[in-house]
Amino acid sequence: MNASPKEFAESQALASARAESVSVVGVTKRFGSVVALSDVSLSIPEGSFFGLLGPSGCGKTTLLRILAGLERPDGGDVLFNGKSILGTPPERRPFNICFQRYALFPHLTVRENIAFGLTTRGRGRGRRRRQEIAQRVDDMLSLVGLEGLGERSPSQLSGGQAQRVGLSRALINQPRLLLLDEPLSALDRNVRNVMREELLRIQQELGTTFLLVTHDQDEALSMSSEVALMNQGRIEQVADPETLYQRPATLFAARFIGAGSFLAARAHRCEGEHVSVEVAGARFRALDAGVVEGSAATVLLRPEEIRIVTEGESRTSGIVETSAFLGSSYELTITTPLGALRLRSPQPIPPGASIAIGWEETAGICYPSDDSGGRADAT
Repeated sequence: MNASPKEFAESQALASARAESVSVVGVTKRFGSVVALSDVSLSIPEGSFFGLLGPSGCGKTTLLRILAGLERPDGGDVLFNGKSILGTPPERRPFNICFQRYALFPHLTVRENIAFGLTTRGRGRGRRRRQEIAQRVDDMLSLVGLEGLGERSPSQLSGGQAQRVGLSRALINQPRLLLLDEPLSALDRNVRNVMREELLRIQQELGTTFLLVTHDQDEALSMSSEVALMNQGRIEQVADPETLYQRPATLFAARFIGAGSFLAARAHRCEGEHVSVEVAGARFRALDAGVVEGSAATVLLRPEEIRIVTEGESRTSGIVETSAFLGSSYELTITTPLGALRLRSPQPIPPGASIAIGWEETAGICYPSDDSGGRADAT
């Protein structure tokens, strides 16, 4: 008899100590003249909640489909337990997909939708098998908090409930890797936040490896233990969420992750991890992200690094352009001689007000200038 979710979680925990990760090795995929993936290599640790993040068209869904066996790469390999699975059809891979739009069968009940993957595998059809399936479905309904809703049809479910059914159907076959294709994008904000917590709880309880594909940085950073950021078919950076936010490796990563002010600068002397920079006459030190001494550069300052100060402490001053209420604080956009700056204030400050602004002697990250010509902006 197959294991219950609790027993499965225990077996997964034991397996995680000895099993190798899912690996993507030098994968390339083209659609005509369009290069969807270019020499992508990636390792997904066993038992992790792994995020695949990037803008629309970056190749993340194509990579998911290749992992699932729904697309075949033009080059490279996909390994599971160190062995290639490129020749393994989708139904024989130990992976499953939870789709963005749930893909529930409208003519089946909740119980029948969840049990579908078990009933089509043909491993016996006797009374004992039916009892086993019924118990497995009950376990899944309990796991996702849908006890008592098993006889409902999909049309009688809320968006969050439908997503739970889709998740249960994907998990009931006890996959080694669950592929989550933008699973929360169709939900409203409150339900999305609840489902985010539910996914984290379920992943931690089962120990199954989750791969979350999303364009939403908040989802990726709040749920994932590790994130791969993609851009134009390539891996831009792989890091834990804190590193991705605090030390984005490239200017693209810096612009995509979190809010910030990007200032045109000149790099001066490099000293270890830091570089002396000049922004419209203001000099300070920033982390060095690969600049050349004497070259044009772009400095990222996060909102939390910038503060309102007295005139004697200021590095610059400016006029408040916008003030947005965020609940616990106000986000201000300030026009200054250095460029547009974004900061947060505990108190409201009206547009048109003049304020002095400062930051520490060492602040921000300095990048080689991109094709924008080192323009200053706040994003």
